[in-house]
Amino acid sequence: MVDNILQFLESSELSDFLFPFKVLFIIISIAFIFAIFYYFIKVEFLTATIKRRVNDFLSFQKFDSKKVLTQRAKKISTFLNKRDYKRAILMMEELLIDALKDKGVRGDNLYKMIENSSIADISEIKDVYTIAEEIKEGQGYILNMEELQKLFDACEEALRRLEIIT
Repeated sequence: MVDNILQFLESSELSDFLFPFKVLFIIISIAFIFAIFYYFIKVEFLTATIKRRVNDFLSFQKFDSKKVLTQRAKKISTFLNKRDYKRAILMMEELLIDALKDKGVRGDNLYKMIENSSIADISEIKDVYTIAEEIKEGQGYILNMEELQKLFDACEEALRRLEIIT
């Protein structure tokens, strides 16, 4: 019984029968690959990414993370103007983590990074971590505008001390 099945699977009749299907599926696969590349080129996603990476590689310059962090800080201020405070807090936490990592501070989260930091007077922003965690857990953090304004002012001062914004 098993010998008959193996003999059938190894037969040239089966391989002759399946050959057109193999060719058809290879052609369909190639067509889909071309369609994907055409879409990426049409959207200019792939070309822009490749151009940026090649330019970064050939420029022999260090990636300017300060400029990126400054742009992110400006984006957070637009969320504050739109009164989207929860998103601004979450983005502020990410920005502070990246800024502290850029300065060489180690830690698992923002709270530990602030404790490990030797940068003066940034301990005021520890509340960003606790508020962001409450928002992430979905505990329905109730926004107190005075407290948030003090917090964002402290974050702005911390970003100045970290030389992210001027």
